[in-house]
Amino acid sequence: MDRLSVDIFIPQETGFRLSPNRIVFGLWFITLVFLWLFDGFFPADSYLRGIIIGIDVFVSLFFLGQSYLSYEPLDGTIQGTIVFKSDSIVVNEKVYDLKMIGKLDFAFNDYYGRMMYGTRGFNSRFSQGFDNFVEFKDSSQQTVRIYFRMQDKHGARAFYSFINDAVQCGAMSYYRAIDLIDVENVRKPGTSN
Repeated sequence: MDRLSVDIFIPQETGFRLSPNRIVFGLWFITLVFLWLFDGFFPADSYLRGIIIGIDVFVSLFFLGQSYLSYEPLDGTIQGTIVFKSDSIVVNEKVYDLKMIGKLDFAFNDYYGRMMYGTRGFNSRFSQGFDNFVEFKDSSQQTVRIYFRMQDKHGARAFYSFINDAVQCGAMSYYRAIDLIDVENVRKPGTSN
């Protein structure tokens, strides 16, 4: 197997973030409260009322349009690379030998540019591709979880060879490998290519 290198992502818990949904829904809420409170000052056919609602519609359409052209916020940092070799995992120069780790697992949930259809409202529709991780127990039985970016929809295929090497070393369960990459792509433990 050749080396496979991907970017490491360190997620950060962000507190309050001013998202497009919050901006648009907040603007409409403020407008409705303002028009309700000052209903006597602005009749239904008032020019100012039309301008206020027109601004809200313009801002809403702007954020709706940009949601189809932008990527979700990163909410973390990219710090280094993780390299998967046939006999080890190298995380920012720290080497984990496959024979010394256990319970190796992957989650391939995301890829860069994935259209998020479940999002509603005005938030960005394209994913950064960082909802993937590798998890294992190191030689001191500490659980290590590392998030990484997958570049395209079929990026998990690049891991097939590494997953087979991990099954051969005993770092990953044969049945978990079947779950990840299907039975026809997994070599049984103790067999060669």
